[in-house]
Amino acid sequence: MPTRPNTGPTPTTPCPLDSDDDLARILDRDGRWRLFRDNNPHGLRLDAHGSQWSLTREHYTRATTASGERWELVGEPSPICLGGWDTQRQEYVARRLPAGTVIASGDTQYGVLARAARRCLPNARHPTRSGG
Repeated sequence: MPTRPNTGPTPTTPCPLDSDDDLARILDRDGRWRLFRDNNPHGLRLDAHGSQWSLTREHYTRATTASGERWELVGEPSPICLGGWDTQRQEYVARRLPAGTVIASGDTQYGVLARAARRCLPNARHPTRSGG
């Protein structure tokens, strides 16, 4: 997965991740991709690691500085999901960390990424059976 696009949207312009249109991918001003889901106030940071990628949960928090209050995303200390091509299974997979349980699999990386993001960012109106 590219960490930065060669061409495409300017920073902070949301792009739908797949045809379900409930997940948006945003290239933030810091050059990192972030994923957001409808009806969920938090997000996921998408990081590339060679041929694999990871998702790290980020929560909005209010920060007070000398220039006033503002909202900022604060990431958890470690990723909650790792994805990429699984040579044994011959398909793309996403695994919940630290257990390594497969939470999504398929023939396209973006499809697996979208399904994994939905598991990691449950819709507040329609939570997943696993609760997130």
